[in-house]
Amino acid sequence: MAVYVAGADDGEEDETPDAGKDVGSIPVPSDAAAATVAKIIDTSRIYGDLYRTLQLGPVLPAVKWMQQDLLGVGKIVADLQRNMVPSSVTAYIAGLRSMDQLAGKQRLQYLQATTALSDAIVGSRTLSAWRMSLQIENVMGEIIKGPAFTMPTPWATESCRKALGGTIHRQVYMTDWLAQIDIGRGLLSEVSSRPLTEYREYVGGLGDSPTRFELDSSLHTGLGVNGLLGADALSSPAVLDDVELEVEVVDRVEDLLTPQQAGRLDALEDLRGVMTRVDAKVVEMLEGGWHVVREAPPAAAEMAAQCAVEAIDRAIRAAAPDSEVEQWLPTSGRPKKEWHSESGRLTRSVRIRYIMRGYKDEAKMTCTVADNLIALQTHATSRAQAIKHASAGDLQLARCLLSTAEHILTMLFVVKRS
Repeated sequence: MAVYVAGADDGEEDETPDAGKDVGSIPVPSDAAAATVAKIIDTSRIYGDLYRTLQLGPVLPAVKWMQQDLLGVGKIVADLQRNMVPSSVTAYIAGLRSMDQLAGKQRLQYLQATTALSDAIVGSRTLSAWRMSLQIENVMGEIIKGPAFTMPTPWATESCRKALGGTIHRQVYMTDWLAQIDIGRGLLSEVSSRPLTEYREYVGGLGDSPTRFELDSSLHTGLGVNGLLGADALSSPAVLDDVELEVEVVDRVEDLLTPQQAGRLDALEDLRGVMTRVDAKVVEMLEGGWHVVREAPPAAAEMAAQCAVEAIDRAIRAAAPDSEVEQWLPTSGRPKKEWHSESGRLTRSVRIRYIMRGYKDEAKMTCTVADNLIALQTHATSRAQAIKHASAGDLQLARCLLSTAEHILTMLFVVKRS
């Protein structure tokens, strides 16, 4: 199977993106808010205590810490929430970034704790996406340095290692930048955070010697999630209402997608070969979507999104015919409420689970990515009805959706499960 080979510089350390960049007009905080900022910047308060607790042994979830006030941060949390000005959030992010460099051997536990802490304090999906991406990068970094690659089997190649590392590295780079500029804008939503959460849980459960199927699943799901992250940011109301911000996000999504697009034609060749036997129209739908992106008509995002979704639906209907799925469902263990839609048709979810039967975690992850691709298609359709031309953001959104669809299909039909 062809993999998306990362570029020569993928997986290497970059500078923190745009550190210190002016993120817009920031109001001068009140005295109370300024005091809160000072407390947050003071690593001896939250971050120092957190780090020392990590060094002592087993890590308690950050939420439990706050419930029991084991670190005495309850007042700081309340102050920050009460004085939630952009400068205090910026200071909180800066404090996290400083502590990230010091976590050492406890880095994964530290990242897990600060993700929960961030959810409770700020409640920002964008900030949480950044923290989760760092967790994924930490786990994947250990995997690609572990037995699967140091004592390699024939499929644990250098190109596979670089592709995995590069995919997650670009994800961190994107979410880090989004977290810096978000500051209350809501640039990411559940449409991307839910798949990212599933992906984090999957990668976290692989162990140090994953199988070929697990590594391939990690790669293509990671690439699909990257597409959802880009599409979600481009779909946010803040981006749609700000031309300058849209241009910035488009450029960042270009950086996110371009390396994986370089290997797209080889991977599509694998997909074409398989789909010709399943439903030849699927490849036509995908190629039609990319043609739309190149031609850039007014409703490019809408048409490309429809091509992406129709390609998935045609493929799973062909590979999971009604008669076979209906016969399988009573013994599948799936709740009856999931079997049929309100119209009485088999759901997309049960068809995918039928195709991937025997692989519960991978099936769940693929369903989540597919469900949220559908949500973004709905958004692209409503957006297209309100515009008279395709903006750079619309075209980039279309690329994200098509790319994600191809990785869903690759997971379903190309990745070897034996």
